[in-house]
Amino acid sequence: FRELIEILAISRNQKLPQPGEESQILELLIQRDGEFQELMKLAVDQGKIHHEMQLLEKVVEKRDNDIQQLQKQLKEAEHILVSS
Repeated sequence: FRELIEILAISRNQKLPQPGEESQILELLIQRDGEFQELMKLAVDQGKIHHEMQLLEKVVEKRDNDIQQLQKQLKEAEHILVSS
């Protein structure tokens, strides 16, 4: 976008604008806008995926804690059985 704005500024400073130059710049702007929109969609999709991954990580962390608690209880039960 910066390059296109610079081209526009330069062409306005020239005494005689070249024919078709404005339409080329407009086409480039439209093309860049399309690319930008695609990137924005990709960013939104990646944001959704990232959020989902965070939720899954929390579930995994909770399951890990549950497993650790069960292992601890199992060791306590084993210790009780061994000592009796």
